[in-house]
Amino acid sequence: MSGFTIGDKDRPCAIILSSKKTGVVTVVPITHSPPESGEEHLSIEIPTDICRQCGLDDGGNYIRLGETNRFLWPGIHLRNLPSAPSRVDYGMLPKAFFDDVLARIIDMVEKQMVSVSKRS
Repeated sequence: MSGFTIGDKDRPCAIILSSKKTGVVTVVPITHSPPESGEEHLSIEIPTDICRQCGLDDGGNYIRLGETNRFLWPGIHLRNLPSAPSRVDYGMLPKAFFDDVLARIIDMVEKQMVSVSKRS
């Protein structure tokens, strides 16, 4: 069975890698769903202060570290923000938090715990 080229749900994401040469970005999804019991190591909760800074709601937001998507930026996968229709981004994660997220993803890649979905 082949993967989907378009996700089934619009959700925010964090860009973890981008190529100026190809225009392809690699992103990890942000979701309100907390990790399942025993899978806490596969997600990281975004602190409330960072959520507010980025314009995410306070309902609990988790980055799924083991699920990545790759697609051409900009592309059909971008959606305008409901709160700011002229924008598609929520802003930058603070460097220290981003570095922690990236380090955990790199560790998981080395352990072959990360899936990559290529979107068209």
